[in-house]
Amino acid sequence: MRIEVRLFALYREQAGTDRLALELPEGARVREAQKALEERFPGLRLEGGMAAVNQALAGAETPLKEGDEVAFLPPVSGGQDSYGLTQEPLDLEALVAWATAPEYGAVVSFLGTTRSPNRGEEVAFLEYEAYPEMAEKVMAEILAEMRARWPLGRIALWHRLGRVDPGEASIAIVVSARHRKEAFAACQYAIDRVKQILPVWKKEHRKDGSFWVEGFAPEDKRL
Repeated sequence: MRIEVRLFALYREQAGTDRLALELPEGARVREAQKALEERFPGLRLEGGMAAVNQALAGAETPLKEGDEVAFLPPVSGGQDSYGLTQEPLDLEALVAWATAPEYGAVVSFLGTTRSPNRGEEVAFLEYEAYPEMAEKVMAEILAEMRARWPLGRIALWHRLGRVDPGEASIAIVVSARHRKEAFAACQYAIDRVKQILPVWKKEHRKDGSFWVEGFAPEDKRL
């Protein structure tokens, strides 16, 4: 079977190409693709990096099929990603300053704030709760998915926990890239994925009571 391979950053330089077709036996896994690439390019060392199959993070034992796109991603260099959960107010200006650098021609930011009124009712405040250990791992996965799709510079993804009053920010996303198209697309992707899979929940408090705001679990993960 034939798969399409993409290489980024250090891996691209070690192999001398960013894209190639690779023939593998039927039933091959990511591990076999890694081995075949390292044999083909003696200077290429993929150990310690990550892989994505069809733009989703994958493990070494992930099976492959005809036509799959497999991206090999070097470990992200220190300081290129900033993410996490916080009880403190979000400082968008500081995040934009951090993401800005001469080599990036575009910096796109998104700030999600508490809206009031909401559906015709005044909102006193929102209360956010998380599964923190899992949430930070999911954030890292989202950022890795973004890097598998677009050539990006710095990415910041921060979510507030606890009480967030109307007009205050609950989430801040900043993406820098060489060009605006990638930065806009990646920022949109980030907030969409956060809404889909990040284990953070919000409770809406009004004068007449409070309730948890329900979302929708991804169809392939739904009980």
